[in-house]
Amino acid sequence: MSSESPIKSPRDSEKLPKKGMPGAGAGAGPFRIPAWMRSPSLHEWVRTLGIIIAASWGIYTFVWKEIYVPSQAPASISLQISLTPIAADGQGDRPQPSLQRELKVSATNASNRRLYLLNSFWELFPIRRQVLNRSTFTDRAKGPFDVIQVERGAELQPYPTEAAGKLFVDDHINPGETIHRSLIVSLPSGSYAAQVDVLVPVLTRQPPKGNGLLGGRSLEWGYDKNDVVIPLLCMEGNPSDCLRLDDSEKQHVQMDRKLKAFDPNYFLNEQSVQVGLPGGL
Repeated sequence: MSSESPIKSPRDSEKLPKKGMPGAGAGAGPFRIPAWMRSPSLHEWVRTLGIIIAASWGIYTFVWKEIYVPSQAPASISLQISLTPIAADGQGDRPQPSLQRELKVSATNASNRRLYLLNSFWELFPIRRQVLNRSTFTDRAKGPFDVIQVERGAELQPYPTEAAGKLFVDDHINPGETIHRSLIVSLPSGSYAAQVDVLVPVLTRQPPKGNGLLGGRSLEWGYDKNDVVIPLLCMEGNPSDCLRLDDSEKQHVQMDRKLKAFDPNYFLNEQSVQVGLPGGL
């Protein structure tokens, strides 16, 4: 037999399979995933990591962002106070100026959560204006200054408290809600202006019933022997049984300490407004 190899036709050579991709080398085989990437342990770690990320996102979105952060934000109540004249007294072409005014107080919950109100308080006292020698301003302005301003040509002198009482009967305000109180007050003749002081204690947590907050007592307001407004802690159902201290500063500290221990976001909203009386009285 002849030892020569058979001659292959050009058609046969075109049918030969290609060996690998260009540049991969003649012996390159198919791509295989490393064994460690196919490990069940790796898959379990990846799945666990995904669960942790999803849980963390859920906690941030629904607990931290929607519950915790709003609960720690300071509460905000906006107070509006006005004192407007009502119908004039008397008959005839030139009736006498009215001694009565309509006091309106409104409170708006500007926060994003319900706020709880403890007993609030208001007081009103008139102010008279006495004309003075303008040259005495320097001596009068040496200080210390009080809550009434110093004017060059006049002096504002407050009368004793003319009226006072409980302000709101509501025990809570919903987010965005506004509550109102309107009443008629009488001022003495000769009043040039009037000052209205408002105290509104606010909690961001609902106060518990019974003895949980102030030892079975409720917050009320009154005057000490020097006609200074002080908070009173009175037994519920027995307003004559009150813890009344003449030291108003000590009483405030005692009340604030108990309320802040219950609600760190507790605050006492205090506002004072002076309102001019058109034409005087």
